[in-house]
Amino acid sequence: MSGAFHFRLLTLASFCLLELQAAVVPINSALPNAQPLQDGRIVGGYQVDIEKFPYQVSIRLDSSVLIHICGGSIYAPRIIITAAHCLKGRYASTIRIVAGSSTIANSTEEGVAVQKLIYHSGYVKKTHDNDVGLVILKTALVYSSTIQAIPLAQSSALVGTPAIASGWGKDDENAQQLTNLLQAVELQIVDSEECAVQYAVNNYVITDEMICAAAEEGGKDTCQGDSGGPLVVDGKLLGIVSWGIGCAQHYPGVYVSVPYHVEWIVQQAAQYL
Repeated sequence: MSGAFHFRLLTLASFCLLELQAAVVPINSALPNAQPLQDGRIVGGYQVDIEKFPYQVSIRLDSSVLIHICGGSIYAPRIIITAAHCLKGRYASTIRIVAGSSTIANSTEEGVAVQKLIYHSGYVKKTHDNDVGLVILKTALVYSSTIQAIPLAQSSALVGTPAIASGWGKDDENAQQLTNLLQAVELQIVDSEECAVQYAVNNYVITDEMICAAAEEGGKDTCQGDSGGPLVVDGKLLGIVSWGIGCAQHYPGVYVSVPYHVEWIVQQAAQYL
């Protein structure tokens, strides 16, 4: 997939495969012809417990079983922050949120029903602009050691600042399935101008509302299935997993800047607090 951009949610082909697998065997069973999982998840990451990342949620499509499609972050008891491309074209009645779980492989999980999906009116799929959205829950989450809100970053981070992303996305862009257990990957904030030069070769534009992050040594990145999930710096939500070229293929991952959109988030969320 090198040279071709993709959002970091499941592709239609990947989703159809997962749904077919779920229909054949319980989602928490070993899948036919499954390959041994690598030590790294996301790409180049490591397994973590939800207690270390209690703000992380799984956004699920309510099918015959709940199918993970994107990640998200808890902003308030009834409000989840995610990417607009995870929400556009979907209906609230078909979405459920699972919080407080380290796994997406629990077939008994019912999740929390959704009242409303809100995505930025200025979202443009082609340019990835304004790729931010909110999921409004019908009932409030109950905070615990595994379910907690995360504060929003109000300002940008300096180049080189350590950041951490988490999710259940693929551990390789060519993988046929997601990872069942929550993963995290340690990254650093990349200079936006340098990132823009890299992406300009493929005619993609990095704007002021985007943040780039990568690992200096390479081989680490978010991937498909991580979309909408958190990029965290100093315990605050700095970015939202959005898009990239391949996964860990010498291009930084691109994230929505939360500080850039903090006013929109606060305004949209106000009536649901």
